[in-house]
Amino acid sequence: METFAKLRSDLVTSEAVVDGQDVVNIKDPLRGNYFRLRLPEFWLISQLDGVRSYEEIAQKFREKFNANIDANAVLQFVDMLESQFFLENSRSEQAVSRKSYGNENRKSLFSKLLYIKFKAFKPGKSLAVCTKLYKPFHSPIGLVLQGLFIIFGLILFTTNYNYFAVSLFDLYSVSTIAIVMVAFFVLIVIHEFAHAVTCRMYGGQVNEFGFLLMYFQPCFYCDISDAWLFKKKRHRLAVTWAGPYSEIILLSFTMIVWRITVPGSLFHEIAQILVVVIWVTAIFNLNPLIKLDGYYLLSDFLEIPNLRDKSFSYVGNLFKRVFLGWPIDKIEVDKRKRRIYIIYAGLASIYTLFIIIYFLSLLSSFLLEKTGTIGLILLYLFLMYAMRKNIKALGSGFITHIKYLKDIMKKPFRLVSYIVIIAVMIIVLFFIPMKHRVSGEIVIEPIAEYSLLLNELGLLEKKFQQGGADSKLKTSYIQMSSLELGSLDLIPYVKDGQHIAKGDTLAVLVSNQVTREIDSELSTLKQLQSDLALLKSPPKKEEIHEAEAAVAAAGAIYDQRLRDENRLKELVDKKLVSKENYESTVSKTKIAQAELQNKKATLSLLKSPPKPEEEAVILSKIEKQKAKLIFLQTQKDAQSIVSSIPGTVMINKNNTQFLSVLNNRKVEALVPVSDYDIDLIKLNQDVKIKVRSYTTKVFTGKVVHIPRDAVIDGNNKSIFEISVLFDNENDMLRKGMTGYAKIEIGDSSLYNLIIRRIASIIRVEFWSLW
Repeated sequence: METFAKLRSDLVTSEAVVDGQDVVNIKDPLRGNYFRLRLPEFWLISQLDGVRSYEEIAQKFREKFNANIDANAVLQFVDMLESQFFLENSRSEQAVSRKSYGNENRKSLFSKLLYIKFKAFKPGKSLAVCTKLYKPFHSPIGLVLQGLFIIFGLILFTTNYNYFAVSLFDLYSVSTIAIVMVAFFVLIVIHEFAHAVTCRMYGGQVNEFGFLLMYFQPCFYCDISDAWLFKKKRHRLAVTWAGPYSEIILLSFTMIVWRITVPGSLFHEIAQILVVVIWVTAIFNLNPLIKLDGYYLLSDFLEIPNLRDKSFSYVGNLFKRVFLGWPIDKIEVDKRKRRIYIIYAGLASIYTLFIIIYFLSLLSSFLLEKTGTIGLILLYLFLMYAMRKNIKALGSGFITHIKYLKDIMKKPFRLVSYIVIIAVMIIVLFFIPMKHRVSGEIVIEPIAEYSLLLNELGLLEKKFQQGGADSKLKTSYIQMSSLELGSLDLIPYVKDGQHIAKGDTLAVLVSNQVTREIDSELSTLKQLQSDLALLKSPPKKEEIHEAEAAVAAAGAIYDQRLRDENRLKELVDKKLVSKENYESTVSKTKIAQAELQNKKATLSLLKSPPKPEEEAVILSKIEKQKAKLIFLQTQKDAQSIVSSIPGTVMINKNNTQFLSVLNNRKVEALVPVSDYDIDLIKLNQDVKIKVRSYTTKVFTGKVVHIPRDAVIDGNNKSIFEISVLFDNENDMLRKGMTGYAKIEIGDSSLYNLIIRRIASIIRVEFWSLW
């Protein structure tokens, strides 16, 4: 007895409306795959009960849908269903029992490396509890309150964004790695449970949670494929949006915690790390070019399931038919989907290529540092092995193209097109001259600069720097303080923006030690001048009368002593008094005589004019003191600083640089050139620059100096700083302006430029192999 195909009874179906058409979504609960069929196709598979013949089914289809199909068409459709394991037969049973549905179309090892999946657990009661807890918030009032909460948190985040613009190398340090790991785990669990709870809210089933390593980026996942069975589009979008939405709520919450806690406290630091982890994770999740939430949101919004696969299939078919001329069937899509497929496939290809190249470069640098050239060779051998199926497919495609080429060349239009394309490529590659340029970021500097700087050692540094072909650098220092507590004051004599000539005074150094010496010597001079004035002044009458009275008194005393001496002498001769008494009286007489002579001398001195020699001594001292003061004042006045160049004064507000004189009649830009391109640089080559301050203006200059030695830049690369001079008579270019420079090397063919670019990225280690 002839047997007929029977559709599996465990398939789950759900009706929906997509692009205005009624469709039926079919879920394979064992494989986890989803398919979308139009109503005629679904009616056709629903007739497969194992009893009806294919001719009978074709007859009923013609009557119901007025479409001309026969039993062979139904049989072809059945074969397609069998390939998808939709029929009840031994082949489907065997495949299901082995859980090997994907064995017929295995991916290459390289593809598997980009998408590694680990099943974790099946949600049970925990999901039911979470759904019950969330249900009160799934209401209009709850959503409004959540929206206000999110707006408040996002306002806090945007106004304090600079606190979270940190380097990931600083974030993922030893001290914070544990917090980051815990935060990431909690965030992902909340994210996936948000998907699952929302899916359960709308009646879907969630059968699996797990872990993914997608494009080398870690992420968790939950199986919410039942969302494709929802009739309403907004329900499907809500399920996909729930994950990022939960992250935004968590971001708002942690922002509020960060804002209300004290800076430096434990909760403040943890909240700051959480904010960074959340917003970085949200960026990755919303990326539509990889199969995360952003992709599924886009797919749901466009109502195109399997958007990525369909985009690449369509673009591949388009390339083979149009560009290669293969005689294959065209994939029929409407205008809207065609535009979507081309745009998405192009962007996704660029992103995938970027991710692969980026991680390969990181891994190559690591292996080169640790293992040398051998490590790189092993890496690329492994890549060739991992991509062996891709390489095999490429080779197979090339062979197929060779086979088709015979028929393609028989078509005149295609043959002429190929010839024209090859001719255009040859002309473009080898004969059309292309501008060869070496470019790099630059900062504008004046041709000459004279600066006064105060360094941390208390020294005033006078620095002269000149660029261009005759570059110079001169420095000298002045001690601004001493152990004797002496110091120098720097007093500016110019103003900001003032134009000065060479030799003009910029500032004066005033020493407090010299000032003290001047004050001391000036006081001594005044004392000497007072002594001279006193010497020259006539005596006062009162002083003369007082001196005369003193002479008269001293004379009276002397006369009395003399009379006493004469009287005692007579008594001694008569031996009436002792000889000792007489000698005492004689001594008193001599003292009285000396006192009288002293008083007379004082009186004579008062009445006599000053002696010339005394006046001469004081005058000599005064002249000597004046000379010393003149020397000190000259020393004080001589401590001035003059400019060695003409230019414009710039007074600096910081604590280290006091002022500068900038000669801006010409400006210099140092163009970084790699050691690979340094052989192309010649003197007097034309250079064009654009600065960010004048985006519409191009400035031209010349190469004036090529250094003999290289420097190491911030990326630890060896570069040569090529000096380029630009005329700046209109003073448009200012110190510190940034921009981009292009050194004009000359004309070259596109082929040479491409070959040179490829050669520049090959490491020297490989050159040493031959």
